[in-house]
Amino acid sequence: MKKVFRVAIITAGVLAGQIAYAQKQGSETLLTINNTPISADEFISLYIKNTKATGAKIDKSTLDDYLNLFINFKLKVQAARDAGIDTLYSFRNEYNGYVDQLAQSYLIDQETLDGLTREAYQRMLEEVSASHILISIPETVTGSDTLKYYQKAIEARSKVLSGEPFGKVALTTSNDPSVSRNNGYLGWFSAFQMVYPFESAAYNTPVDSVSMPVRTRFGYHIIKVHGRRPAKGQIKVAHIMVRVNPNASPQEMENARQKIVDIHNRLLNGENFAELAKKESQDNSTAPNGGELPWIRSGQIIPEFEEVAFALKDIGDISKPFQTSFGWHVVKLLDRKLPGEFEEMLPEIKSLMARDSRSMLIRSSFIKKLKKEYGVEEFPAESAKHLSSLIDSSIFKGNWKAPNIKTNPTLLVVKGLNYTLSDLLQFIGQNQQKSKGNSLQSFISSIYTDWVNQTIINFEKSLLPQKYPEFKQLANEYLEGMLLFEISNREVWTKASDSTALNTFFENHRDKYLWGEKIYYTVYQSADSKIAQALVKSLKKNPAINPDELVKKWNKKAQNVTYNQQVGFPDNPLLSGYTQWNSGINSSVQNNNHLVVHISKITTGEPKELNDCRAEVMADYQNYLEESWIQTLKEKYKVDINNDTYSKLLENLNK
Repeated sequence: MKKVFRVAIITAGVLAGQIAYAQKQGSETLLTINNTPISADEFISLYIKNTKATGAKIDKSTLDDYLNLFINFKLKVQAARDAGIDTLYSFRNEYNGYVDQLAQSYLIDQETLDGLTREAYQRMLEEVSASHILISIPETVTGSDTLKYYQKAIEARSKVLSGEPFGKVALTTSNDPSVSRNNGYLGWFSAFQMVYPFESAAYNTPVDSVSMPVRTRFGYHIIKVHGRRPAKGQIKVAHIMVRVNPNASPQEMENARQKIVDIHNRLLNGENFAELAKKESQDNSTAPNGGELPWIRSGQIIPEFEEVAFALKDIGDISKPFQTSFGWHVVKLLDRKLPGEFEEMLPEIKSLMARDSRSMLIRSSFIKKLKKEYGVEEFPAESAKHLSSLIDSSIFKGNWKAPNIKTNPTLLVVKGLNYTLSDLLQFIGQNQQKSKGNSLQSFISSIYTDWVNQTIINFEKSLLPQKYPEFKQLANEYLEGMLLFEISNREVWTKASDSTALNTFFENHRDKYLWGEKIYYTVYQSADSKIAQALVKSLKKNPAINPDELVKKWNKKAQNVTYNQQVGFPDNPLLSGYTQWNSGINSSVQNNNHLVVHISKITTGEPKELNDCRAEVMADYQNYLEESWIQTLKEKYKVDINNDTYSKLLENLNK
């Protein structure tokens, strides 16, 4: 097994007084390795983290031990750097991935995140019933061209306000494909079930009121809110479905109804729901799993199914047969859970937000703050002027190449740093994707915004080590932890897996790998108690008798006695109390079978073979390689400890 002292990539709390001391130490050097200084700050920080993580006592003894481990760790890291591991493309790529992930928690607007998280939780406690009218907008339409679609939405809203039924206006106006079957009615829903702008409009519109046009990526929506209620939480159900095709004949529809009634009767008579679902359900996606559906909230399934499923009260309840647009169903309630407290639901909310457009709001808010902090200057008109002559439709095929440019104007300024047209063209070349239906004008507008935002984020990311010392420290711990892993793999683990070298090591240390007390014994079994008694008598009379000879006389006509010879150790339950056995013989009864256990030999210190102790030998070989390697590193690299600084560490820890 790979062994590594994980001094890096450890997260733990740090005591306030010890943080203050680490800050006080500042840039004092604790030790140097080949004239490379290592600060007391770094050492004490890692020491505190490690002792907190392992629960070790903080005292001089543990500090001395840790200093030795810390020096060994730094020697290995230095060896890894000298081997050029940190320059390998694969290594840098993996490390940059870790750092990018670490940076994400610093590249957000925490205030906006907290606000949206609380808002989402409050909304998850309530459900809204609403209908909508969608006026879709083609992707190629941008800017002022969207005005006519907005006006169309206003006209639809005016019709509703003047008294026309919402469903009727939806049927004649809405571009939502589902309007033909639901008249625009969406049913009940909660947070994260609609796109965020739609959700917000629905929650902010009073009951029985109609919203102003709301823009989403789909177009403009007019929303009418019918009601609000406390959230019903989530249910886990299973169902059995008999499918009915949309163009089914009356007889086919009746056959389906009769089949579901028959299934329902079989359930009432005690047949297992899951097994019946596997055999009879025509929902191929759930039948193999006994009809079980994922957890359901209001609005996540068609309303007619939801109404019946949520009406089930007790776990195990089964509905009567009911019909939906898909066919006939019976539903069984498997479980139910109501919304929990905020802290309990926080992990789920964060997971949902990461996949929701709220994440873009948090990013936008963060970028807005950075623009103000760094005095960002943007030149979108200048950008559009140049890009309109440099980009053609090949950009939508993914094979556009940046042309040579005669001038290279500044298109963005961040904290006094100029970013030019060539920077933008390079970004476009690296981020082009095949797409359909876009206009060049729309692309040019959006790509400039994307470039500005990403440039500002990258600029902020480059400053994280300066702005946040803890980020710099964690990033360095990632780096050195990865270096330690790679160099240890080369110098220890790979070598230890060499079977020839391992066998040589074993042969050179054979006298170390010995058995403890080893017991050779024979177990005789018979259903006849008299035979068992005779076995004991014969073994006492002649302990060295051959088992075949011993059982032969009882097995002439039938097999009345069996035996097997074994080798065991004192912890074997069958040998419990063996030191007290008279003549090394013990009798017992197990499952109406009489057992006679006879110990023939007990040995101590027998040599093991490699296969008997491979894991132990490999661990010892790894330790040997590690110790030899450390000794080589100490001879190669000069280590100097600043005893005055180390004494101060000890003094402060004892306060």
